Amino acid sequence: MYIRKLLEMSALILSIINGLALLRQYLRDKPKLQVDPVHPESYQWWFKLPSRDYKGHKTRRYGLLIYLGISNRGLRNVSLESWNLFVITLNNKKHELKPISIPEPKGKLGDNEKIYSVLGQTGLYHNGDTLIESGTSISGMAYYIAEFCGDEILDLKICNNQISGEVQVEGVYGKKAKTKIALHERSLEFIESLIPGIEKIG
Repeated sequence: MYIRKLLEMSALILSIINGLALLRQYLRDKPKLQVDPVHPESYQWWFKLPSRDYKGHKTRRYGLLIYLGISNRGLRNVSLESWNLFVITLNNKKHELKPISIPEPKGKLGDNEKIYSVLGQTGLYHNGDTLIESGTSISGMAYYIAEFCGDEILDLKICNNQISGEVQVEGVYGKKAKTKIALHERSLEFIESLIPGIEKIG
């Protein structure tokens, strides 16, 4: 009887040790995401979109186009699950925006044409894969629309033609990373030169 209980206790202790070892390995090897705006003074933009009718009222619409770089400093590969943008309204409430599908933006870089990837989206020149291998990074643009109707207190908070926000990315294992971002105003005409027909998207 005594020997059997001793064996049961030994088996329990061994299972606990094995579990702790597996947990330690998971914590050591888990992905470590980091997200940053790419060239924050050059690429992070917001612009006014044409209003729409909603139940007899005109809406106020804004496009937000950002360029992000996401790296994985962990030992495990990870794919991105989401990359949402949070902005602040005039009543100091957070407003969550989810990315909207757009064509690959095209712009001039000197005498050459530069084609930008869009996060998570297959295009003519990029496969849209969000898998980030250990020690590597990906980058791409993301587009969001903020639309408001009614009381202007629900509108976006804009200070000195700038909108402040926060980007939060999440991997498939639930690991999150976030960064502050400042978006600068550009004209709809300028954005249309990169993405023709963007005012009709969304």
